[in-house]
Amino acid sequence: MSDLYTKKEVEDYVTNVAFERPLGVSISAILLIFNGALLLVTQLLTLNALNEASTLLGMCRGMFQGFIALLGLAGTAAGIGMLFGKKWAWWLALFYFTYETMRYACAILFIPDISPALGGVQLSPAFYYIKYGMRIIWNLFFSLFMCRSTVTGFFQTSEINKWRACTALFFINGVMVGIGWWLTR
Repeated sequence: MSDLYTKKEVEDYVTNVAFERPLGVSISAILLIFNGALLLVTQLLTLNALNEASTLLGMCRGMFQGFIALLGLAGTAAGIGMLFGKKWAWWLALFYFTYETMRYACAILFIPDISPALGGVQLSPAFYYIKYGMRIIWNLFFSLFMCRSTVTGFFQTSEINKWRACTALFFINGVMVGIGWWLTR
């Protein structure tokens, strides 16, 4: 037994949180932690390449690297918070999934502009449409999952109008993605 937690705190956690957590929440949390950590590790391994990409896009290196790190930290934090049933984790996870959905929707809109801008290997646009289309479906699925009554009950967010929250987050993320696209033009 750790000195950080009393026996009663551990028993309360196991009986009140771990057994009540829906399986989908556990799976989502693990995927978010993995995805966020993978993004952070990949960023560290490709630091120079990302600096070159930021130059190609005409963005400040610090801002570009900082935003990638922030996205990785947000995914990891949301996943960890979800394991413990924190209300803020529900908001952060929903924000993460709606942001990813809007980012991939923007990518689909501008697929014809990507290959000439970045150069390198010229793959068929159909490959990118399928790739980003599947990512949109994947993130929409998780956004809808986060609005299920069992999930909002676990996070104690049942009193929140789920559809209004999703609409607001899609709008906010759409504006953020749009501003990001506009800044790279």
